[in-house]
Amino acid sequence: MSSIELLILSVALGTDLFSVAIPIGMNPMRLRVIFRASVIFALFHIVLILSGYYIGHFLGAVVEHMGIANQDYPIMTVQNWASILGALILTGLGIYMIKENLICAVPDQNKPHPLQGGALFLLAASVSIDALAAGFSMGMMDVDLVKLSFILGSVIFIIAVLGLSLGQRAGQRIGERAELIGGIVLILLGLHVLYRMLS
Repeated sequence: MSSIELLILSVALGTDLFSVAIPIGMNPMRLRVIFRASVIFALFHIVLILSGYYIGHFLGAVVEHMGIANQDYPIMTVQNWASILGALILTGLGIYMIKENLICAVPDQNKPHPLQGGALFLLAASVSIDALAAGFSMGMMDVDLVKLSFILGSVIFIIAVLGLSLGQRAGQRIGERAELIGGIVLILLGLHVLYRMLS
């Protein structure tokens, strides 16, 4: 794949992250938190797409050896389950944000937010799971994995910083109920993905 194709793929994989980063960014957080979370998002995308690539490459070799015709089935199954899991995580995170906002009426810069601890890693996994499915489909292609990792990591990092920063600006304009709005948006996103996968 050419650098342009890898760039387009990376932007496409980052669209889910961007739509999630804006409502999450409405939570009060420091710049170093945004930077750290963006690095984690980028690393998760790289690890999952490389994992998918190697697993897809292995499955492709097995399929070719055994002569099984329907080799797209594992890719579609992984992508469907990954999307459903991601939707459930987003919905749960939205509910958590709403609950926290209703309990804490006064904004507090030091209160817990979704971009720390286990919640950050769970969120990073849910928004980068599409990279695993993309890696599966790339397993039979000629891909420079170093170039792929660099382009994907850079694009995802930039998208995460932009999304979280835009969310932070929107949160400052909206005020103390920004987290409530962000939670509602996450729930709607999660339900939309669930509806799309189950219908």
